[in-house]
Amino acid sequence: MEHAVYNCSWSLSSDGYGLWVISRPHIRGSAPTYAEAEERLIEAIQDAGGAMQAVIEFDPPLPKSTLEEKYSSPEIYLIGGDDRFETDAPRWKWSESAQEVKERLRWLDAFYDKPVCRKCKYTSGRRNDKPVTLTSAPSKDGGFGSFGTDGGPNHQIVSEEFLALLTPAEKRSLEFQPTIRKRGRKFFELVGPEGPPHVAVAGVEINGWRCTRCDHRTFGYWVEGMAINSFVARSDLPKRLGGLFTVGTFPEIELAVSAPRWKELLGRKGTRGFTSSRLGVVPSHEVVRQPKLSMYEER
Repeated sequence: MEHAVYNCSWSLSSDGYGLWVISRPHIRGSAPTYAEAEERLIEAIQDAGGAMQAVIEFDPPLPKSTLEEKYSSPEIYLIGGDDRFETDAPRWKWSESAQEVKERLRWLDAFYDKPVCRKCKYTSGRRNDKPVTLTSAPSKDGGFGSFGTDGGPNHQIVSEEFLALLTPAEKRSLEFQPTIRKRGRKFFELVGPEGPPHVAVAGVEINGWRCTRCDHRTFGYWVEGMAINSFVARSDLPKRLGGLFTVGTFPEIELAVSAPRWKELLGRKGTRGFTSSRLGVVPSHEVVRQPKLSMYEER
């Protein structure tokens, strides 16, 4: 089904929430609760011939819950394209020979300075300078995906138009390299540098797993009443948050941005198809660096 990102605004009154598409204010949804209003807005988008699976981005941001407020100082967002890209990776098959599996994983190894784990398909290595070839690129200004066809590290790509929005200081602090594409617009992969690592929060239920072979850890949060899915330690953040920076360790690097800078970028040519999610900021006394996780086999 078609996906698209819609820049929307909202109001809250004694009657409940009103939501609408900024460029087409007559497309709107209203209801006593946010969930109902969102459902009606999405239905209105569909009725107007829009995306069947609409992604909604709000300006100004929606009000934060009490729990979110606690972890929103400073206010930071993770941003990136909502569309997936595809590569020229060898196709995964149900019935593969041992040699075919070996060759497919060796193909994936070639993009990192350390081989991927043969169990979980992740690596602690950083991206080398081997460009990835795109066979399917985003229709807007950004995308995400893994290089292999059965998992592995997640990567972000952005358009030339997005890079043109960056300040000279942001360009100096971020590392991109070109992708290969036969025709069409040019896209660039975010490859560094490492930023503040993701951490867990003491006392908050976590979801994730740990590989018993390589010790790779993947985790996040899906808590009712809280839209924040991932966190960093306040003590790990740069002292000055003027614009864009990275979050995460090699090779999975994500783009993060301060709230004022995101407000400047949202809706401009170069951020079409971009979505944002709040990044939680944890005070030192609640930071957990090595959370207890289920084993990879128990996912």
